[in-house]
Amino acid sequence: MRLTERLLLGLLPAAGYLLIKLIGASQRTRVVNLTAVNRVLAEHGCAIFAFWHNRLMMIPYIYRRLFGTKRIVTLVSSSRDGDYFVRALKFFRPFIVRGSSTRGGSGAFKALINRMREGMDCIITPDGPTGPKYSVRPGTIALGRLTGAPMIPVSYWSSRFGTLRTWDSFLVTLPFGTTTYVFGDPLYCPANATKLQMDTLSDRLREALLAASRRARGAWPKPTSSEAM
Repeated sequence: MRLTERLLLGLLPAAGYLLIKLIGASQRTRVVNLTAVNRVLAEHGCAIFAFWHNRLMMIPYIYRRLFGTKRIVTLVSSSRDGDYFVRALKFFRPFIVRGSSTRGGSGAFKALINRMREGMDCIITPDGPTGPKYSVRPGTIALGRLTGAPMIPVSYWSSRFGTLRTWDSFLVTLPFGTTTYVFGDPLYCPANATKLQMDTLSDRLREALLAASRRARGAWPKPTSSEAM
């Protein structure tokens, strides 16, 4: 690794973390369906929080704001881009597993399951890290089946944002706006689920995530049901 790359790897993640904290602090935040999420967590101990890859920027921030020091685990690709993300994400104090969720027998996937069995929540992007955009790859549903944890869709929309020219049209939240976060109702995958049932759950999770995104966007600036923060 060249000196320039080492410097960027050391400086950019910290700068990104501070920027996200400042943006979050500058905004008015609304959260929809939080009471139901807290009830699910109280009943099950942990959950899988699923969100689109292009909403990655603010999810770790809002998780820590809402749920404090609760332990979380996440899966990050082993790519060079993943190196930058890992450095930034560490400031939010998750347990990070490197690898892929698409291969059920992989060591990374097993590590994810083990951490959840210890009571950690999991934050995961069903369409990441390479898409297709707004698709649900099989790893998320398999994780729900093997852990028994509820899968909670979550999305958000901000009144001030930019869009990057990436495969997922990554949303960059800007300061001094209003951001509405929407949690959907939990989905469950039985331990003995058939492939057909899992495929159906994939479709349901996708529709729930799209619905949460539409609700978040339509809720601004006057959400129909929210808990202001």
